Amino acid sequence: MTTPLARRGEIFPAFTLPGLDGSPVALEDLRARANLVLVFAADEVGGSAVTGLLEQLRTRRRELEVEVARVVVVAAARPGATQPRNVDAFPVVLDEGARVHRQVGAADGADNPAPAVFVTDRFREIFAAYLPRQGSALPDAQTIIEWLVFINIQCPECGAPEWPR
Repeated sequence: MTTPLARRGEIFPAFTLPGLDGSPVALEDLRARANLVLVFAADEVGGSAVTGLLEQLRTRRRELEVEVARVVVVAAARPGATQPRNVDAFPVVLDEGARVHRQVGAADGADNPAPAVFVTDRFREIFAAYLPRQGSALPDAQTIIEWLVFINIQCPECGAPEWPR
């Protein structure tokens, strides 16, 4: 069993994984551009517990844009032929073999990939981590947006809209 490396207050580890089209997606390329919501799926996105969360986030896409946030889905398996529509709403990267899942603590007690969510600022500092080993349930979209608002209040000169709105 591995110990999670990604904890609140730390910098989320950089990774490069293939996108659905096979092209490499580097987390470092997003640095300083947007707050990040990293949604880890335990398996293929269409069959995981994150499907409902992704649907909530899809319907609140405008609020995510206002908070200068980008959602990235990290799937441990390629989406099936009958993928839900929310898979197309956000970029999906493939962590086949679940190496990154295990590295950041998105794994269960048997070290199998498990759903997890991280909310980071533009510099990848983790503000919220919902990890299965810590008994955390996945947050809802409202909770994620509240974290993003909090992040932007902490750093108003980082490009987010001025407070109050």
